[in-house]
Amino acid sequence: MLKWLKRVVLTILIVFFLAVGVFFAIRNPQLIHLDLVFWQGPELSVALYTILSFTIGACVALLVSSVTYFRSERQVRVLSKRLEKSQSEADRLRASSIAQELSIGKE
Repeated sequence: MLKWLKRVVLTILIVFFLAVGVFFAIRNPQLIHLDLVFWQGPELSVALYTILSFTIGACVALLVSSVTYFRSERQVRVLSKRLEKSQSEADRLRASSIAQELSIGKE
């Protein structure tokens, strides 16, 4: 039920941000040179440089978060294997304890 609501909200947000981006590009047609310390960019509009910077920032954020995600996934796999090993060892110890109690009870 909430799936369609999520889609509607996501669609509205995407349309809103696209409209803001188009409006920003229309309102800022000035051409500028981007002059960094070791590199001079071509003459492009303010809006294009802004959109490029947001895009590059999003890609960097995605890359950094994916590294963290994969690291945590690897840690989850290692800890899951350790948990399975501990559980099987605990089951083996319980079984041997029960067998030992039964053998003591027969004597």
